[in-house]
Amino acid sequence: MRIDLHCDGVEAPPGLRDYVARRMRFAIGRFRDHIQWARVKVADVNGPKGGADKRCVVQLRLRNLPDVVFAINQFEVRAAVDEAADRVARVLAQRVRRNQRPARVAPPIAALPA
Repeated sequence: MRIDLHCDGVEAPPGLRDYVARRMRFAIGRFRDHIQWARVKVADVNGPKGGADKRCVVQLRLRNLPDVVFAINQFEVRAAVDEAADRVARVLAQRVRRNQRPARVAPPIAALPA
């Protein structure tokens, strides 16, 4: 499984790529058989204005399931990545569990004595 990181308007401090890859691999580790690839995009939304302006967008291409796409806004890049990794783990667990649940089958009807 491949994890791509794109930085848009955010200076990638040394070690950010390794940090993102490590956090995402840990979050999706047990689900890696269900994932084709992951893309993480980090962007500075407001520029020098300040505020909660670091956005982390995660896109996961899953096998035989709909894609997972969401965005997290935080003050710091690492905080956004951490929150995104936590959310990835929750969403994947929910999607995989929902997909593996067997379809409900009605119990057989017993013949009533005459």
